[in-house]
Amino acid sequence: MTAPNEFRIVSIDDDKIQHILLKKRVLLIDSSAQVFPFEEPTSAMDFLGSNKTDLIFLDLNFPGISGWDLLQKLKEITDAPVVVLTGNISREEQEKISEFPQAIRLLEKPISNDHLSEIFEFLKS
Repeated sequence: MTAPNEFRIVSIDDDKIQHILLKKRVLLIDSSAQVFPFEEPTSAMDFLGSNKTDLIFLDLNFPGISGWDLLQKLKEITDAPVVVLTGNISREEQEKISEFPQAIRLLEKPISNDHLSEIFEFLKS
């Protein structure tokens, strides 16, 4: 059982380094947070279907599947807010993100400590 203020965060990214960086930064801001990293979108979807999650970080670029398709599928299995991450934000991505109300931010990787702090403030409100 998790403590009342313990955030459960899922990271979906095919890059292990991004998981390590994100977890370190999250724990600096909130040492009680739990970060569940997934390199395989299918495993993440299975986890999300049966586990309460407060926030999802989703990379847009995966081999064989679009992050946009994953975002669409996430909408069907969870109402957790999603922070969409990409290596370089294009104009098309900025426009497309508005089609997904569950996506609360579109950010470039690696996520900055300032952006992460803002996201945690959003979660706490």
